[in-house]
Amino acid sequence: MEHSQTVVQPFEKHRIVAENTSDTIVLVDNEAVVRYVSPSIRALTGYSVEEYEGMDAFDMLHPDDVSRVRLSHAEAVKSKQPVDLEYRLVHVQGHTVYVEARVKPVLDKDGNVQYVVAVARDVTERKQTEQLLENILDNVNAAVVSTDKDFSRMTFCSDSIEKIFGLPKQEVIAKPILMHTHMHPDDDSLLMNEVKQQLDQGLPVVQTLRLIHPGETRWIKITMHPYLDHTGAIERIDGIMMDVTDKKRSELALEESEQRYKSLFENNLDGVFSIELNGFYFVNANRSFEKITGIRMDQLSDRCFIGLIADEDHPSVYEALFQVMQQRESKDIECRLTRSGQDEKIVSITFVPIFLSGELNGIHGIVKDITERKREERELIRSEERYKSLQQSLNRFSSDLANVMKVAELENRLIDEVKAVLQVRRISIEEVPRGREHALAGMPDVWIKIGEKQQPVYLRIEMEHEMLAIEEEWLETAVHYVTILYDNLHLIEDLMKRLEDMVTKKETPKWMLKLLFRLSEKERTSLSGDLHDSVLQDLIIWYRKLESLRSSASFAKETKQELIRIEEGLLDAIHQIRITCNELRPPFLLKMGLAESLRSLFSYTRMFSNYEIEFSAEQMDCALNEEQILGVYRIVQELLNNATKHSEANKVTMALTGGKDRLHFSYSDDGVGMDLSAFEGSFQHMGIAGIEKRVLSLEGEVGLKSAPQAGFHVTISIPLNTQLKGERYGNLIG
Repeated sequence: MEHSQTVVQPFEKHRIVAENTSDTIVLVDNEAVVRYVSPSIRALTGYSVEEYEGMDAFDMLHPDDVSRVRLSHAEAVKSKQPVDLEYRLVHVQGHTVYVEARVKPVLDKDGNVQYVVAVARDVTERKQTEQLLENILDNVNAAVVSTDKDFSRMTFCSDSIEKIFGLPKQEVIAKPILMHTHMHPDDDSLLMNEVKQQLDQGLPVVQTLRLIHPGETRWIKITMHPYLDHTGAIERIDGIMMDVTDKKRSELALEESEQRYKSLFENNLDGVFSIELNGFYFVNANRSFEKITGIRMDQLSDRCFIGLIADEDHPSVYEALFQVMQQRESKDIECRLTRSGQDEKIVSITFVPIFLSGELNGIHGIVKDITERKREERELIRSEERYKSLQQSLNRFSSDLANVMKVAELENRLIDEVKAVLQVRRISIEEVPRGREHALAGMPDVWIKIGEKQQPVYLRIEMEHEMLAIEEEWLETAVHYVTILYDNLHLIEDLMKRLEDMVTKKETPKWMLKLLFRLSEKERTSLSGDLHDSVLQDLIIWYRKLESLRSSASFAKETKQELIRIEEGLLDAIHQIRITCNELRPPFLLKMGLAESLRSLFSYTRMFSNYEIEFSAEQMDCALNEEQILGVYRIVQELLNNATKHSEANKVTMALTGGKDRLHFSYSDDGVGMDLSAFEGSFQHMGIAGIEKRVLSLEGEVGLKSAPQAGFHVTISIPLNTQLKGERYGNLIG
């Protein structure tokens, strides 16, 4: 029987292939509408052929990829050339599918694009694997590359390359040579020469190189392996680049620490050594240890540390070493060293435990030569009686200085005390010309500065013997006492002389006026406090007792009226004392400020005055100190007092303005006025002299203007933030 042979038509062959291939074939017209799709579309997207055909080909793309894929589709249509691309699809169940596709235009007989055929393949698993690799590389801070032997073209490059080199991945793939621009110049030369020669020979390379990043240097470890074909020629070079900056920095820090330790050990001015735990044999020591002990370093080998210690101190040293081993803490001890035929040497040793991996490995020792210090301590002990006598002298001397009032008395008292205590040959007080003090250093006598006159003043001592340390300390302390008083006494004498000269010339300096006003305000405050806390309170108590007595008992009409008059008198006295206290020390003056305090004063004055008061305070942006506030307030009080007693004015006008540098105050009334030239002698009585002196004490200026029947006018200007000459005398006394 003959078998019949089925003939398959070409179109049928194409259909069979398309419907049985695992790749998905999509035919799209010029409007991007799907005209044909192979059955594998269901496995790829979850959609059936019927559902997908007729759809817009871009509808199932991931939203973020639509624009890019449309451009690639347009590029293929325009260029009539195939285009390879990767994109994402959204599966019908909602998850993302990664696709790799080739898009190829299909031309009609006229050469125009009729359809576009896309052959798509599911690469999700590969992409997930690549992403896993990228995550691993990112976590270990590494990048993987594969390039041709000349580094002209990348066949693979992980995304982490950007983190390592700071260059976009696409730029590195397009031009691998860009990586050299980030290499340290010295290491780039190594890479282009020795490393390249090894790779050209087909040998693997492991090298740590430096990268220049903005603001810092980083290290990468490069491992490169040439891949050879069957002929032995280099087909490609695979490599991994790992950021080892943290490790390298740790290594450098460890190296630096070791160098510091070595430098500290070798160059320490104290003796430093190390000993073993078993037998306490020396391991090493520095040069200072050799200098302190007198034992050369080449003689320390196989030598026991205990052999350096005097026999009498062996028990205490052994005990200290065992305490360090048991308690694992540092221990200090003082002991003597064995020095045959030489003077005794006393040292202080600090034993420090050495740990290695948490285990006690040895003991460090730090040695200080304290021989001289110990000798001084013994000298101090031997001179205890001397010390007590010197202390008694200081107590007596300091007590006597409290009664010294003149520089000459102070100098004589110092000379007498130094003579009595130090038993010196000759002692004097001398002035040394300024600028020649350096010459004193070459003189045999002791020169100690005690103060200043016209020239620096020195205490000169010619010693018959060298002073003990405690005697030097005593002298230093005694001179310190004198120095504290010297300048002040000299200042007081100078002040008294100035005062005598001023009294002779009948002058009152500004600083003295300031001092007198300060003392006056101090007394006013004290008097106000005394009146308020004693007299006023007593009057209030007696008033209440009298009121209670009158209310609770029966009295004759005349007696009762007399008691009422006494009560009223007491109330008047209480009220007058309160007014007096307020005038002596205005309440809340500093807290309220000058302008508000003056307004309060004017409100009170209006109740008793027979004239109108007009006041303005503008542009008060200046800061006044207590003395300025109080001074202006007292001036205003005096002007109001004059207006009440003498002016016969109907209206008083005052203005206060202030800037950053000066305070301005003006007073004007429409009273009877006065002839200033004719009544100059009555200024004291009218308080005008007091106003002038008050302004003068504030470094201010005052202007007076008046004439008969033309009122009285005052202008005052006070500078702010001034320092009065002679202030130091005021501070000294006040």
